[in-house]
Amino acid sequence: MAGSNVRRRKPPTANRISAYLLHHLQSLIFSLSKIYQAPATTIMTVAVIGITLSLPGGFYLFLKNIDAISGDFRSSTQISLYLDLKITEKKARGLEQYIRTMDHVASTRFISREQSLEEFRQSSGFGKSIDTLSSNPLPHTIVVEPGDSADTFTARNLLNRLQAMPEVEIAKLDTEWLERLYTIIEIAKRSVVIITILFAFAVLLIIGNTIRLDIQNRYQEIIVTKLIGATDAFIRRPFLYGGVWYGMLGGIISWLIVEIGYMAISGPLERLSLLYKSDMNLITYSFQDFIVLIACSTLLGLAGSWIAVARHLNQIEPT
Repeated sequence: MAGSNVRRRKPPTANRISAYLLHHLQSLIFSLSKIYQAPATTIMTVAVIGITLSLPGGFYLFLKNIDAISGDFRSSTQISLYLDLKITEKKARGLEQYIRTMDHVASTRFISREQSLEEFRQSSGFGKSIDTLSSNPLPHTIVVEPGDSADTFTARNLLNRLQAMPEVEIAKLDTEWLERLYTIIEIAKRSVVIITILFAFAVLLIIGNTIRLDIQNRYQEIIVTKLIGATDAFIRRPFLYGGVWYGMLGGIISWLIVEIGYMAISGPLERLSLLYKSDMNLITYSFQDFIVLIACSTLLGLAGSWIAVARHLNQIEPT
C-alpha cells in the first residue's frame, strides 16, 4: 500500500525544544512536590546538609575576620631603635632627624631615657624599687614609622639599614609576631580547604543516599515507565532536580545557621571593642559569598543525585 511507504514525519525542531523544556519544568515542579509530600525526610536531610555546610562556611568567615583585623595591624608597623647607652640626647635627636629623611620613612618619634624610665615607673608598679637605682638603665629610643606603601620586604630592608648604624644597639620590627600570625592563618586556610573537601564528600553521600532511597521507593513506578518506552534520561530528570532542591535548600539553611551564629556573638564583640577602644566590625556573608554558597551547594546536590541515579537506575530493568 502507498500509505505504508509514507515515512513518519518528525515534529518541527521548535516543537521538540518546547517539549524538552516543558518536561524539564514539569520535572522541576514534580520533584519539588515529592519533597513537599515527605516533610519529615526533607527536613532531616536539609538540616543535616545545612549543618554540614555551615562548619566550613563558619571557618571561612572566621578567617575572613582575622584577615581584616591583621590587615589593620599591618598598617601600624613600627621599628623601635634602642640606642647605645653612651649616646647623648643631643646626638640621639640628631640621629632621629637624619632617619626622618631616609627613604620609606613616614615619621619618627624620639623617646628620651628619662621618658622611658618615667613610663616604666607608672606602668610597672615598681616605683620605689626604681628610685633606688643609681643610674638609668634604659636607652634613648627612636620609633620609626615606615611609609604606607612599604611592604614586608621593604620594612625588613629598612630594619637592616637601621640596625647597621653604629649608634643603634638593637633594632626591632614590632610586627614580627604578626608574621607568625600570618603563617598560622595560612595553615588554617589550608586546613579549611581540606575540611571543606571532606564535608563536600559528606554532602554527596547524604544526597546520594536520599536519592537512592527515593529510587527504591519508586521501583514499580520506574518499571512501568520503562515498559511504556520512557528513556533513562526521561526517568532521571525528576531525581536530578530532587538533588538540586536538596542542595539549594541545604545551602540556605547553612547560610541561616552561620548568620544567626555571628549575630549571637556580635553583642559580646561590640563590648570587647569598647573595652579595647577599637573599631572591630564583624564581617558576615556578602551577596557574592551567598551566591557562591548556594551555587556550590546546588552543584553538590546535582552531583550527588547524578551519582546515585547513574548507579542504581541502570539496575532496574523490567523482566
